[in-house]
Amino acid sequence: MKRTPLSNILLFIVETLLLSLLALSCDNSGSKNRDRPIFPPAVFIADKDLDGIDELYAAFDDGTNIAKLSNKLVVGGDVVSFLVSPDGFFVAYVADQDTDDVFELYVVLVDKTTDDTAVKVSGPMAGTGILKLPSGEYMFDWAPDSSRVAYIADQNTSGVFELFTSTPNGVENDLVSDLPNPLTNPDRDVKYFKWEPKSTLIAYVADQETNDKFELYVSFSDTNVGNRKVSGIPMVGIGVRESPPVPSGEYLFAWAPDSSRLAYIADQDTGDIFELFTSSPGGASNQKLSGPMGINGDVEEFVWAPNSSKIAYLANQLNDLGVELYTTFPNISGFLKISADLVAGSNVTGFLWAPDSSRIAFIANKNVSKFALYTTSPDDNNNVLVSSNLINKDVFSFAWAPNSSRIAYISDDIKTGVLELFTTRPASFGVIKISGNLVAGGDVFEFEWAPNNSRVAYTADQDQDDVLELYTSTPEGISNDILSGVMVPGGDVQDFKWAPDSSGVGYRADQDIDNVIELFASQPNGNENIMLSGTLVKDGNVLAFDWVP
Repeated sequence: MKRTPLSNILLFIVETLLLSLLALSCDNSGSKNRDRPIFPPAVFIADKDLDGIDELYAAFDDGTNIAKLSNKLVVGGDVVSFLVSPDGFFVAYVADQDTDDVFELYVVLVDKTTDDTAVKVSGPMAGTGILKLPSGEYMFDWAPDSSRVAYIADQNTSGVFELFTSTPNGVENDLVSDLPNPLTNPDRDVKYFKWEPKSTLIAYVADQETNDKFELYVSFSDTNVGNRKVSGIPMVGIGVRESPPVPSGEYLFAWAPDSSRLAYIADQDTGDIFELFTSSPGGASNQKLSGPMGINGDVEEFVWAPNSSKIAYLANQLNDLGVELYTTFPNISGFLKISADLVAGSNVTGFLWAPDSSRIAFIANKNVSKFALYTTSPDDNNNVLVSSNLINKDVFSFAWAPNSSRIAYISDDIKTGVLELFTTRPASFGVIKISGNLVAGGDVFEFEWAPNNSRVAYTADQDQDDVLELYTSTPEGISNDILSGVMVPGGDVQDFKWAPDSSGVGYRADQDIDNVIELFASQPNGNENIMLSGTLVKDGNVLAFDWVP
């Protein structure tokens, strides 16, 4: 056999490596990147195919591939609400799909094929179906681990709303609340529920034992065996506090992020005096955490620290001067007032924990005529003013960066009555205006941090008065970009949401045709503005959307 010279072998190897590197280079800068979608999939409700018939869709490959997720609807039927599962595999949706005006729960794969179909996971409905709150929200939610979906419905008895869960395939449908026989004990209902972060348990509010006394219960997620009341015994007043404005249908209770305890506000010890309590999930340990209330005193709201170490709450507790901010440990009686220097007529109006639990930011009018932004440690009342100290300048809303590095807020810091967007440091004064220069009459309206902290997206009539457009800015204000496309006369951005990987921002707008709301997305710097919803039927609109994780 003829032997190949070594020099030829070496030359072949070198040529092969060069060709491989060239191909790799082309792939990295050329067709492979162009073919890869810029944005993750999005799910949306629209009357896309038939005007006035709202159905569920998923947009893939930056809107070039759109799949209808909902099944064929009965005459008069519509999809009214949906939730993507936390793992991104499923979508649960509420629709009167099979019977007009009977709202049932369905689950479908996000990436369904032509052979897939949505599965009805709720049982046969005796009544009108899934509970609808006064806000328009339907009461259903995924377990954090996506293993089950829970919902409140009058499934077994018309007009009696109970709590159920189902597996995503609909094979298991379980009653988890334990209301008494409606024939002998009428007018009992489950009002509201929340999943345990570990997905094993569900807490809910119901007048399960006494009519119109709304107490807190815990159940396993797949049975009502072992169902137990965890709010205190006896409940002197009406029970767990309903979130204002009443009627809201929402109740003030929450799991600790680590699932260790439940906190709730109730008039448990004294009728019409609402205090803060916690309980173990089994109900064996029930503890009042707030202190003695002043005249007309109540706990108004509370939030767990993200690390579950403490609870912060608002109350007009020690006197009748106003609403102040307190912290407490979750299972030890004792509290600390962490807002300082409030006078008669001043109040703390809102607060948020830093995501790393290191500090709490809050708005207060310490000098009555000005609502400013402060932060403090949860362990002391050394308040730090982090917004401007100008008189008659107010902070209206704020949000922490996901990494707790800065706080963004809307204020009329520069010109009274003109709302602009700022960021500041969390423990010292360091205010920077990050919204662009506004036209006369312009204001910033809403904002949201990117999940990776890189930018803040916001809506404003920044360039044209009364034309609401979408922008982003870096947290230090170095770069400010418009994300929405050129608006037709009368066009506006309706709402927006960051993609979970921070690759872009999705938004609804009548950008191309006035009064026709479509779904768009742009990269964070405004590049690659595209339509995700595809062509809509005449007079069709996108009603709601969300990204797939």
